[in-house]
Amino acid sequence: MLNDDYRKIIGRIYSKLGAKKKKIADILLNNPEKVLEKNANRLAEDCGCDQATVVRFAQQLGYNGYADLKLAIARTNVTPWQNYEPKSGSGSNFNLVCDRLLQLHTETLKRTLNNAKEEILTALTEKISSSKKVMICGSGTSRLAAEDLNVKLMRQGIDTICFPDPQMWKTFLGYLDENNVLILFSHSGETPEIVEFAGAARKKRIYITAITGFEGSPLAELSDCLLLTECSGERSIRLGAMTSRTAQSVIVDLLTVWLSMKDKKQAWDFLEKSYGFTK
Repeated sequence: MLNDDYRKIIGRIYSKLGAKKKKIADILLNNPEKVLEKNANRLAEDCGCDQATVVRFAQQLGYNGYADLKLAIARTNVTPWQNYEPKSGSGSNFNLVCDRLLQLHTETLKRTLNNAKEEILTALTEKISSSKKVMICGSGTSRLAAEDLNVKLMRQGIDTICFPDPQMWKTFLGYLDENNVLILFSHSGETPEIVEFAGAARKKRIYITAITGFEGSPLAELSDCLLLTECSGERSIRLGAMTSRTAQSVIVDLLTVWLSMKDKKQAWDFLEKSYGFTK
């Protein structure tokens, strides 16, 4: 982790930057809080370049990737409570906190669903339906979304598996091949154990679906199918996963509903069996 303020690093190299990278640098210096709400692709659009240029610029500054750069920006410019405090004055305002949470989660739902593409979901549901087995993995808070999807697909008759331990992922990988589907959750797209596992699965030609918030992330680059989450107000320095968890949950629900509509009779038959044992 770099100790230098990212602004000082930019200052040292600014005169040597090309036009596109200077645009990125200007936004980082003048509107850092806006950067925290954008993924690499959105920032690239604002700067008139491609997302690879944004990632390379982050690496030029000495960071591993765009997510690390955002963490440095957050550390310098924001606190975990900034979204929930009054614009002026001191003290807390309970109603403000409630209103702000409602706004952030509502924006996240709208942006994530607006970003969803029917053709991508349709292709994925077809892959899942024809797969011998679907393996679902997530680490940290993303594990909750992975376990939720595992149960919902299983209740529709899909042969799924979801291990909490990354060591078990590696063990079970030996049983998977190109006839299987692997679904990986990571908000940053840079979770080390998830990226490492995706790389190993890629070598076995397993169909990889990534559910992440960053299009230019290492996980996204390794995937065959990409489902993007759009998180409003989710800071890199935070009290815990909030809107990112909401975004993952709505993707899980969208995939579940869309899959069930592919064959309503089959979905209903399996749901009846499930309810027969749980009611």
